[in-house]
Amino acid sequence: MLAHYLVLGLAPTASPKDIRKRYLELIRLYPPSRHPKRSQRIVAAYEALKDDRSRLQSSLFGVGRCGDFDLALNALLEAPARKRSTPGLKALISSEGILDE
Repeated sequence: MLAHYLVLGLAPTASPKDIRKRYLELIRLYPPSRHPKRSQRIVAAYEALKDDRSRLQSSLFGVGRCGDFDLALNALLEAPARKRSTPGLKALISSEGILDE
């Protein structure tokens, strides 16, 4: 199920309104006439996440289907790399309230 969120580029806490908005943005960017495989993955991800019932069905039964594994692997390969940041000493100390005195 996480693969569907990766395809749409959303966090698992996204609301249905955010999911629909992102789906429409991606379909405009990747129309089926020019990007058939990518748009097919986008539509499949949206269909799995579009409402509570389909999200529950996807989380309960979607893992066993072979297509979801392919979708998950492709989404992981195409996912943008996350930048890691390490907080500095000042940030750690200020979060503890030591410097605020």
